[in-house]
Amino acid sequence: MTVQVKNSAGESTTNIRNHTTMNNYADKPNMKNMEERIESSSGSEGSQNHSIGLTTPPDLNTPRGQIFIAATRLFAKFGFNGTSTRAIAKAAGTKQVMLHYYFGNKVQLYEAVLKYEGTTMLAVIFGENPNHKSPEEMLIDSPIRLMTVLHDNPQWASLLRREIADGAVHLRNALRDVSEHGPLGANLHFHNAYLEAVHQGKAVDLPVEAVRECLLAIGYSAIYLAPLISMINERDFHDETVWEEWKLTLSTILKRGLLKTPPK
Repeated sequence: MTVQVKNSAGESTTNIRNHTTMNNYADKPNMKNMEERIESSSGSEGSQNHSIGLTTPPDLNTPRGQIFIAATRLFAKFGFNGTSTRAIAKAAGTKQVMLHYYFGNKVQLYEAVLKYEGTTMLAVIFGENPNHKSPEEMLIDSPIRLMTVLHDNPQWASLLRREIADGAVHLRNALRDVSEHGPLGANLHFHNAYLEAVHQGKAVDLPVEAVRECLLAIGYSAIYLAPLISMINERDFHDETVWEEWKLTLSTILKRGLLKTPPK
């Protein structure tokens, strides 16, 4: 299964594949296609592993996989506090005891969902450079990729929005030990690209941590505030023309502000 990702100019850049490291894009499907992804995974049934070491989902054709899918949908819709293990088990068509058998408790299941979704999203944003983009162009693409992931996956956007509103404690815990698949690997990828762009005289020399934080904040806030902005401006954020205008405008602003010689 492949997904086309577009760069800041709206051009197709690559087919996203299942990731094994932060140097390979993850196939980040829309949630309605998540079942297809799980069918091709190699999760082990009955492992009783209650750690949050889930970076690939279990097999859909097993109770464990069905629980995982149901949990993802309910957590995204109602949040952690608004979702019960009883409701998850009912939606999965299995007994509540099976949820505890496969995942331990609600916290462990929730963090397993966050870990899978979080590492997948980060892999798309900070993955390889298939079209041999320059470091400075890759910097501009980062918030655009974040916006695209959340725009194309409203269920994940809802899950993330609810988790951040609650303080992101579970998300930090879920991504703590994922090394190159998580925030540490993403930070290193960005850090190296930005320093290379500065070294080549292509990017403005600013505190690298602040640049990274601002770009991620811009990309995420665009999606987070989209419903409010759409209401105020009476423009449908999901309209393709409006969406392309957003990406073009943001990339232009970032190029003018961050790069010494913006690429044409």
